[in-house]
Amino acid sequence: MYYEVHGQGRPLLLISGLGNDLSSWALQIPDLAQRYRVISFDNRGSGRTDAPDQPYSIRMMAGDTAGLMETLRIENAHVLGVSMGGYIAEELAMACPGRVTSLVLATTSVGPYLLKISILQAWARQALVGMSPMTSFQIMLPFMFNDRCFEDPGVVEMAVATIAGHSSTPPHILARQMTACAEHDARDRICQISAPTLVLAGKEDPFVPFSLSQELAASIPGARLRVLEGGGHGFSASMAEKFNRAVLDFLDQLP
Repeated sequence: MYYEVHGQGRPLLLISGLGNDLSSWALQIPDLAQRYRVISFDNRGSGRTDAPDQPYSIRMMAGDTAGLMETLRIENAHVLGVSMGGYIAEELAMACPGRVTSLVLATTSVGPYLLKISILQAWARQALVGMSPMTSFQIMLPFMFNDRCFEDPGVVEMAVATIAGHSSTPPHILARQMTACAEHDARDRICQISAPTLVLAGKEDPFVPFSLSQELAASIPGARLRVLEGGGHGFSASMAEKFNRAVLDFLDQLP
């Protein structure tokens, strides 16, 4: 597993989304690392982490994350997961509750809904045909950003250059991650999470409808729901300053 560590202080673990490597945190790390010891890494199959060609699952990737924490001798950490990274963070919090000091789940859900499953399965089939990462990302683009973002060409160009331009997830491995997302459903177990939790939602997220963020927050005991008005699925990039402030505000009020 490839990882990087930035800053000093309490550990804050960042878990990336579908097909992304740690470059997807480029707009978060500078702010977060001023206050925390930030650990970012490439998920199984992405970036510079090994990409074994075998069936993937969210639980498997949560196990990878726990293994990285063990190797780095991180007893526990604040955990921030975005999209697929939120799924991984959920599984980590359920499997290893002592390792998760707090949880921030952004643009994610307790499990996909039928339309999202259908979309993921269609993307996976196309990825197996051998689409380039750039083409894959361009197909996903309308689901990642809302209409308002497309009014600012700079945001879209930045996303393509930062995320797709640096992505080295092979198409067949991207399909493995997509299938893992489509198969994830923690509705019967999510109430086991005991860590203080913040659910961050974009009110205009076309990929994870706001109702799913509401369901997630209601399913975790004591979880808070914070809504970023105008935020789409990719609001960690399109609204980076507000996203970072929301994360820091939550962490700062913890004991």
